[in-house]
Amino acid sequence: MMAELQKSFQVARFLATDPVASVKTGVTPHRVIHRQGKQMVRYFAPEEAKTAPVFISMPLINTWTIFDLLPGRSVVEALVAAGVPVYLFDWGRPSAEDQEVRVSDLLHGVLHRAIDRTRRHAAVHHGSDTLDAIGYCVGGTFLTAYLGLYPEAFRRVALVATPIDFHKSGRLVAWANPETFPLDDIIDGHGNFPKSLMSDSFTWLKPSNSTAKWKGLWDRFESPGFTELWSALEQWNGDSVDFPGETYREYVQSCYFDNKLMDNSWIIGGQRVDLGNVKIPALVLPASRDHIVPPAAAEGLAEVWGGQVTTNVLKGGHVGICVGRSLPKALIAWAQA
Repeated sequence: MMAELQKSFQVARFLATDPVASVKTGVTPHRVIHRQGKQMVRYFAPEEAKTAPVFISMPLINTWTIFDLLPGRSVVEALVAAGVPVYLFDWGRPSAEDQEVRVSDLLHGVLHRAIDRTRRHAAVHHGSDTLDAIGYCVGGTFLTAYLGLYPEAFRRVALVATPIDFHKSGRLVAWANPETFPLDDIIDGHGNFPKSLMSDSFTWLKPSNSTAKWKGLWDRFESPGFTELWSALEQWNGDSVDFPGETYREYVQSCYFDNKLMDNSWIIGGQRVDLGNVKIPALVLPASRDHIVPPAAAEGLAEVWGGQVTTNVLKGGHVGICVGRSLPKALIAWAQA
């Protein structure tokens, strides 16, 4: 009993210091080499480049720091340590003036310019403008659509927990149903899809996570480094961003409602996204316990991709794989192949 009371006191004292606000994330050294409005390319340089540079497309709904959460728990840190030059595309934080931004604006305009700037930077600093690409979650979906428009933009692509066959997204696609999900009312009323509604939606997608985090804190409180990891994940989870309204409307209609990536019917800026025209090799990295992007939703790429597709299911959840060991290990092996 005394031991339990002592532990309760220690946990309470830890929480009273507001560790979520004070933890430092995204600390791997880098510099911004391109900026367009709120979007930017962050360049992480290795001491000695041993592979082709990689361009990483992060999700639009969260901050980029999940790939650079803490020292020792960072995808980009591990890649850079292995000699991989990393260009990470940060979509920024949309606000009211961005509600009319459309998917075509982002892909044909913002993302296209960022990739072009990255290619020119790589040519100067790494002797070649050849790039590999990595996409995570929705960032991977948009990267895939971009490749359907510009099929020779990259040499290879790796897609981490990336939804392609949206009709296999489990509970999420059951919710995002045109008969029950008032998409137009939400966007017409709010402008942008609110980050608070996004956060609440993911909470209700798996309510047990809300209690599991507290149980995890209690059970692993004395494990070395766990309280810092717990605080960093709490900070990142609470730092979601608004989704540009018209982009969100088109994204949900085209992907969750109509599953257009699976029949090559998505028209973006007057061009058809045809994944069959993309001949570069693709590595699909689903997470085994992913309740947001079940493995079947990610593995749909093999049905429509024009090039070779290799699948490697990683043990873990949608976010957990980003702070574990298996994802950096898989990406480093892929980059070095």
